[in-house]
Amino acid sequence: MKIVFALPAYLRGPIGGFHVHFTYANLLQSSGHDVTVLFPRKVFGSETISDRVRAPFWALKRRVLYNPLISTMPMNANVKVRLVPDLSARNLPSADVLIATAWQTAEALADAPTRSGRKFYIVYDYEFFMTEPLTIRERMARTYRGDFTIVATSSAVWDTVEGCGGRAEAKIVCGLDFNSFGLDVLPENRTPLTLGFPMRATTFKGAIDAIKAASLLRERYGERLCVTAFGTNRMDLPEWINWLQYPSQPELRKFYNQQSVFLLPSHYEGWGLPAVEAMACGAALVTADNGGSRDYAFHEDTALVAPIKRPDLLAEGVARLFEDNSFRIKLAHSGHSFVQRFRWETAGQQLEDLLTKL
Repeated sequence: MKIVFALPAYLRGPIGGFHVHFTYANLLQSSGHDVTVLFPRKVFGSETISDRVRAPFWALKRRVLYNPLISTMPMNANVKVRLVPDLSARNLPSADVLIATAWQTAEALADAPTRSGRKFYIVYDYEFFMTEPLTIRERMARTYRGDFTIVATSSAVWDTVEGCGGRAEAKIVCGLDFNSFGLDVLPENRTPLTLGFPMRATTFKGAIDAIKAASLLRERYGERLCVTAFGTNRMDLPEWINWLQYPSQPELRKFYNQQSVFLLPSHYEGWGLPAVEAMACGAALVTADNGGSRDYAFHEDTALVAPIKRPDLLAEGVARLFEDNSFRIKLAHSGHSFVQRFRWETAGQQLEDLLTKL
């Protein structure tokens, strides 16, 4: 089949949703399909002279400056990467399958011509649906009711689509590369009182909650507590919290393997990839009940779960694991075992089966 993934923009950074589609593109191409990834300069078309003049120079400049265009992961040589002015019909290649990868692309592709193929829509945007203004949420909801075959990426996404009057054809959760993330240090051999968490500036990612929880733990354990945050943009951190900026994949694996407990404080997540990565690397998980985590964080079985926006309860969960070492070890092993089911090979096969069947 000829399969086209339409991304909402061209971005160089390590964006989780983009990585998902790049992985699917590789897997589908490896299965013999003709795969194209589209990056638009703008999602919607524009007829201004300025845009028509700038678009080819925009594409040329990026091809000259960035080789390869996709640098965050190795792409199969036969996956085509196209830079287009926008996602209007004239820029869409003929295909059997056209995949929208965000609500903005679904909006732009609503009237895609028949020659572009059957329209699919892989939905991730739960956290944005929960936090955007009403006017944006209404636009998102309309895309869920549009002429797309919808793939939900978590139970929270499925419920959101159904709640907006749409219908999801399948739930295919994201996979994890177990060659990149795995258990190097057994949970029972980890340094006590070590805690890690992701640092992300967007308010609903809960970084402030994580800092408050860590501060409560600092009052309790003093200098014995070792806390490390990681991310791309450093926020105001107490001097006793270590900072790991923009870690490479090997650095991230080492970081996860150094933590006895990992904290995910997000108020809303469509999935919550850092938590799954940490579990795969043997850290015991304490998470806020952010929606996406409900597919892998089961209270007192694979993780400890607290209500959102309650840093005090997050701190209590971490302290419980610090002070009950046997329970922490049991929880870490249980979580590690559970997430082994989230494999890219499985997700890719499920997606291919769906595309082929329909």
